[in-house]
Amino acid sequence: MVWYEDLYVGRLAQTRRDALISGIDSGNYPAGAWLITVPDNPLRQLEMYSAGELKHDYTREHCLLIIGLALTRAEATALLEKIVQDVYSDRGDADIKAWLSAEHPHRNSQGTGRRE
Repeated sequence: MVWYEDLYVGRLAQTRRDALISGIDSGNYPAGAWLITVPDNPLRQLEMYSAGELKHDYTREHCLLIIGLALTRAEATALLEKIVQDVYSDRGDADIKAWLSAEHPHRNSQGTGRRE
């Protein structure tokens, strides 16, 4: 999995940010954790799902970039709105994938820069 360098983190998840990321990276999917990801499907901008979905091989294999982390579904929805607002403010449109690839770095789970 690849984590967005400027990861969006919900208020409730903020104090547990590092522990949540570490747990997810090691295959322990914390109850209540929600992820916002950029899917490999070119027709979709973002996806939001429970971290527990990563137990499924298909989800893990297709989870290309995690850009948001929250502790409730409502918090994840608020982060989605924040991301769209930030993209619109920067670009004047809602092309999230272009915004991410053009100007915003991401790192792999070891924190070593762009995904290899």
